[in-house]
Amino acid sequence: MELILAGGVGEHGRNCFYVRGETTRFLVDCGKMADTPEDPYPRLTREQIGGLDAVFLTHSHADHTGSLPWLYENGFHGKLIATAETLDQLPFPVEESRVLEDICPGGTGNFGDLSIAWGRAGHCVGSVWYRFAENGKSIFFSGDYTEDTQVYACDPIRNQHADLAVLDCAYGREEMSYGAACDRLIQETETLLSDHKLLLFPVPKYGRGQEILKLFSDRLSGVSYYADALFLRNLAKQDAGGFWYRPVKISTSVCPYNGQTQGIVFVSDPQLRGEAARNAARQVLSLGGGAVMTGTLEKGSYSESLFRQGKMTLLRYPVHLNHGQFAQLKEENDFRQTIPYHSREFSAKREILF
Repeated sequence: MELILAGGVGEHGRNCFYVRGETTRFLVDCGKMADTPEDPYPRLTREQIGGLDAVFLTHSHADHTGSLPWLYENGFHGKLIATAETLDQLPFPVEESRVLEDICPGGTGNFGDLSIAWGRAGHCVGSVWYRFAENGKSIFFSGDYTEDTQVYACDPIRNQHADLAVLDCAYGREEMSYGAACDRLIQETETLLSDHKLLLFPVPKYGRGQEILKLFSDRLSGVSYYADALFLRNLAKQDAGGFWYRPVKISTSVCPYNGQTQGIVFVSDPQLRGEAARNAARQVLSLGGGAVMTGTLEKGSYSESLFRQGKMTLLRYPVHLNHGQFAQLKEENDFRQTIPYHSREFSAKREILF
């Protein structure tokens, strides 16, 4: 087998991995780089794209799926394979899609000569890790992965064997623990609420927003919460429970935001690219409120502009692995070679035979 790093290693974004087996050619993810508009797409040739049998998605976030329209435009005619939730979350139409749970019921199955195993990755609803094997060779992909999830179900990666493993290491050498990061987020949020009374939290459409709400509902008192329609729909799904969720309840009410002057407002647009999200931000700030980013700022976004103006505070809520957790994952499994991805701090050879 051969792995070609088409993106996502030595950079943050554009996650895309080309795997060539003896009989199967496939990608794992096909993300888009937000920070480099002059070079946003995976490093793939039209010949490579045209020869693909499939693309397997780990989850729906744009840094893992944003280049799919470009892939179709450049000759992709294979199958798009992902969980039902991930396919439903994609913001654009796709062709020839297949539901992972149908191909691999119970977590294992086959796509032609390719043997597949998968599990829940804890990053958001529908997110998964994969193990692929063909003719005695195997490769593992963690996807965006965390076991420190309070809301989403995770199948811990343990006792897996692979000749090569591509593992989440988005936080690089930042060694703050999950507990310490949560403590800091709570302490700083309490201070900001004391200063501003009203805070805007832009969060991904699917993922950490509900985790943050769960943390706040458990540890902050006397706070009112507001959100947009998508956040409220996702919250209702979580409350109903199911395969993708831990059996927990978020013990607070959340209402639509209509100009209230105190509390925390969640908007499902982390970079504030949409007009509705920008309007919410302007309204909160006009009322003397503040804004908090818990993820990564993208170059040229409205969120970055607010940060540069001193109107947005950066406070990490961890939903990935750091290098220490990456190393621990290596120890808990039988991986002959490993590659850290999703971080600018670590690089690797672009083509790897295994």
